[in-house]
Amino acid sequence: MTFSYVRGGAALLLAYLLGAIPFSYIFTRWVSGEDIRTLGNRNAGAANVFRAVSRTAGAAASVLDIAKGAAGVALVQAAGLTGLWSVAGGVAAVLGHNYPVYLKFRGGRGLGASIGALLMLMPLETAMVLPLLGVIFLVVTGSAITGAIISFLCLISLAWWREQPLSHILAPLVFLLTMGARWIPQKIHTLCQVQDKKGLLKSALLHTRYTSDGQPKK
Repeated sequence: MTFSYVRGGAALLLAYLLGAIPFSYIFTRWVSGEDIRTLGNRNAGAANVFRAVSRTAGAAASVLDIAKGAAGVALVQAAGLTGLWSVAGGVAAVLGHNYPVYLKFRGGRGLGASIGALLMLMPLETAMVLPLLGVIFLVVTGSAITGAIISFLCLISLAWWREQPLSHILAPLVFLLTMGARWIPQKIHTLCQVQDKKGLLKSALLHTRYTSDGQPKK
């Protein structure tokens, strides 16, 4: 039992360190020489790279972010652990993305890594829900946050209907909470500083486009 915990702890640490590799930061530096955390909405994520730097760099960062989440689950499974341990491996990768030790713990929101982890845990169910996420995010609202909330909640229902293990059914909620731990404090801090609180909420749920210097487009 003790050896299992040691293997699990080592796998979680590796998952975190892998998840912490800041591909959005790396590709932005490579393409433009800028820090992605000073561009667009100042989020160190693939969507911001896509909008503020280039579509190619954003797509590459997105693919690698998804791979990080999948690898986090795979590392734990390779250690011979399953169930909640597998979910924890994905969470560790998302935490690495959101709080990367390489960037003084200032990273992205973890949607790509969360998708990768869910694809490893429930490949068919997650693949079925991804088009919904894409439509909400890319077509309807432009908000990754809104897309994640709606699609992940639908994934919970789908996983329950398909009789997945309880750990898998709850996994989308766990990832939403993990992403929220990064996003909600930022919004609360901003909410306390602005007068247009209704506009701030709207910009969070319906994406506001930003210029390269971080100002909302008119």
